[in-house]
Amino acid sequence: MWKTFKWFAPREVVLYSLYLSRFLKLPGVSADESDVFARYYRNNFWSDPESLSGKGSSISATGRLREKLISLLKERGIKSMLDIPCGDYNWMKLVQKPGLRYLGADIVKEMVEKNNREYKNNFTEFSVINITKGQLPKVDLILTRDCFVHFSYEAITKAVSEIKKSESKYFLTTSYPNWRKNFNIRTGLWRPVNLSKTPFNFPEPIETILEESEENWGVFKDKSLNLYSVKDLPSLP
Repeated sequence: MWKTFKWFAPREVVLYSLYLSRFLKLPGVSADESDVFARYYRNNFWSDPESLSGKGSSISATGRLREKLISLLKERGIKSMLDIPCGDYNWMKLVQKPGLRYLGADIVKEMVEKNNREYKNNFTEFSVINITKGQLPKVDLILTRDCFVHFSYEAITKAVSEIKKSESKYFLTTSYPNWRKNFNIRTGLWRPVNLSKTPFNFPEPIETILEESEENWGVFKDKSLNLYSVKDLPSLP
């Protein structure tokens, strides 16, 4: 079976999704997005000693990303930024943001409250926002890292619609360019997404940050952050 479907879903994706699926079927876990991700947070589901957002948010995993993001912020003249979902702010706190007004947003209320207690200042604050429902502020840059990989097609469509409504300038988001075919999941599970492929059909990115990810034994080294102009984002069906 693995050989037959290798082109479509590597073993790591299938096993990981099955693992998450079992968690989502536990008593007391509703289909509500905030409940799903709050459970991950409260139970330290990713079992990472450094970050409650998982290994992908560790300092070691984001070295190249931080370096490239700092350059992007400077070169594009970014003065305001919405980071959604911001998670526990573990790696982002090391990104030099002089003069940048930063808003970190997440669906998990407890995490937002903790972030505000520890990191809030004149230029940095955190708020509870559901990217598929809430009104997003107009900013120079919306960063959505490791978000759509956990979303169903319906949730991604709603999120992109909200991003377009914000009339922000740039959108920076995760994509896997080597992933040949997208497939749908229940929100809360995980799989790679290639935003250039159906059903998303995003335009060519203005700029790409290759993260050189070592997660999952380096299977997904193509993991990237693609930069788009919000006005050029497609209207998804």
